Amino acid sequence: MIMFRPQPVPPAKPDFCIRYISPQYQAQVSGKCRQGNYIKVLTPQNLYSDQQGYKKAVIYLHGFALGASEIYESHLQHLVKQGFYVFYPVYQSGFCQVQWKFWSNIAEIYQAILNPCPINAEGWMTNAIASVKDAYTCNGLLDKQVHSYLFGHSLGGLQALSWDYYTDKVLDSTPAQLKPQQVLAVDPIPSSDSNIPQPIRFFVNRFGLLKNTVRIQNTGCQLNVPVAILHGDSDSIVKLKDWKQMFHYINSQQKRLYTSCTDKHGSPYMSADHMQATVYTYFLPNWMAKSIFGGVGTEDNLNWRYIWSALDQVIRGEKRADDLCFCMGTWSDGKKVKSIVSVLPENSVEDN
Repeated sequence: MIMFRPQPVPPAKPDFCIRYISPQYQAQVSGKCRQGNYIKVLTPQNLYSDQQGYKKAVIYLHGFALGASEIYESHLQHLVKQGFYVFYPVYQSGFCQVQWKFWSNIAEIYQAILNPCPINAEGWMTNAIASVKDAYTCNGLLDKQVHSYLFGHSLGGLQALSWDYYTDKVLDSTPAQLKPQQVLAVDPIPSSDSNIPQPIRFFVNRFGLLKNTVRIQNTGCQLNVPVAILHGDSDSIVKLKDWKQMFHYINSQQKRLYTSCTDKHGSPYMSADHMQATVYTYFLPNWMAKSIFGGVGTEDNLNWRYIWSALDQVIRGEKRADDLCFCMGTWSDGKKVKSIVSVLPENSVEDN
């Protein structure tokens, strides 16, 4: 008789309840999806304050054609339940919510990518800044002691890294509340023309459908706050070598490039791919999500103990972005989950 041993299972989700000082919160949306000024604002009932009395706000920037907040929803909730404001601008002109029908989602994704045409990455950047500033104004944050933190995934990661450069260009005077204290970018693209989904790349290149490209080579000079790039070793869209070449364009001297590692020791395994920051992509078949976006969104240990943990450490003042530590836990058979590696500078990362 052949005996099959069950595969080890990954670590359980941490109990965050002790940090959830505001399980009740409000979610409001404003703006028009087709106009690129749609924004979702999560406001906690009980606000977190640091020792100096500052409230905390997160400007959360989505990936390329990934505007629907459902794609990141549990992370957004995790943040607001800790008492942080969350501002989620959908800066592209489409796919602001997941639709019930498959073809409706496909149509919305293409709407987000191709409207307006040619693709104007600087226009998306302007949309994000304008809608966030308006939302800060409407919610009275420009009259409060507020520290803001920039978080972005993929194209949103590039936008987070480019935020200071463009706020100085777009706004006559940038309010202090809109200046990020620190910036975290997950699997960011180094240039806005570098992750066009393969199914439409031919048409974009063939007919010259790109203009006003955003590049870290141009924008990184304005970035002077602590920075963390959270990469994954299985990212097929943004190769680790790309950021090894581009990292020096970030002007800040307090910066670090980390990478997570795919771990297939048990089941389900943890895939450190381009979509490791997302928690939901089931509006598409898995094969299509992998083909278009480079992975499948699933809430797992890489979210809780890597990406979520990094942002929590920074906002709560526990660690600086270039000095993060991670405890990735153990599989059910006692084997440690693969550790987070510090790529640049080449120092080890503490794994408690």
